[in-house]
Amino acid sequence: MMERRIFLWMGLSVLFFSLLICTDGFADQQYKVKKGDTLSGIAKKTGLSVSDIKTLNNLRKHKLHTGQKLALAKPTPDNGARQQKKAAQPDFSENDGEEDLLSDEVPVLEKTSELDSDVQHSENPLGQWRDPEERNLVVKVAKGFLGAPYRLGGSSVQGLDCSGFVRKIYEFFDVNLPRTAREQAKVGMKVAKGELTEGDLVFFNTRRAFGHVGIYIGNNQFVHASSGKKDRHVRIDSLDKPYYNQRFIKAVRLKALEGDNDI
Repeated sequence: MMERRIFLWMGLSVLFFSLLICTDGFADQQYKVKKGDTLSGIAKKTGLSVSDIKTLNNLRKHKLHTGQKLALAKPTPDNGARQQKKAAQPDFSENDGEEDLLSDEVPVLEKTSELDSDVQHSENPLGQWRDPEERNLVVKVAKGFLGAPYRLGGSSVQGLDCSGFVRKIYEFFDVNLPRTAREQAKVGMKVAKGELTEGDLVFFNTRRAFGHVGIYIGNNQFVHASSGKKDRHVRIDSLDKPYYNQRFIKAVRLKALEGDNDI
């Protein structure tokens, strides 16, 4: 019972923090220390490492005090310096080029077996949900990130790409996923589109096979970090929408409930 309460508290804390940041448009980039906060706890909430937080705030010790404001990013340089830095060092991570911008102009890739030929499949999920409540919690936590900005290579609440978003959500549920969408398609158990349950991952072909991924939340909807030209943020879309319906390629289940027929 205590373990479940701790887990629920962690999920709701992440949900509250992400909603708080989304409300102010991520402009503040500061965190106000609350009673009981620790550097490791703040690091999990923000997606930063403990060493990053200490460096940004010139902290030599782990001790914090209530009300203390912690910087979560370096001061923004002026426009000229920003453009110079961007030209010298593009803001991409290890999955540079793995995920393509979503656009209605992107052609539909043919759904042939060749697209899936080098992606392995498992007969079992990676683990089990403790109970239906925990599976519902993954949906609530994912929705807590609605409005978070899209950023290619991003993996924190200050900016995420599609695979970074999925990876971040499942970190709170003890699942360590690979970084890119294509790599994530290689783990878990493949499930049919008509058998989707909350928490399943859904994959789409954009300019390349397995170029986009989201989390199924029920009612034929999924939440994802969209890189669309007009809506570059975490949002909810329907699998019935022509764009996604035509480009859907695969779904995988990472966790299942005990007693499910698919275990």
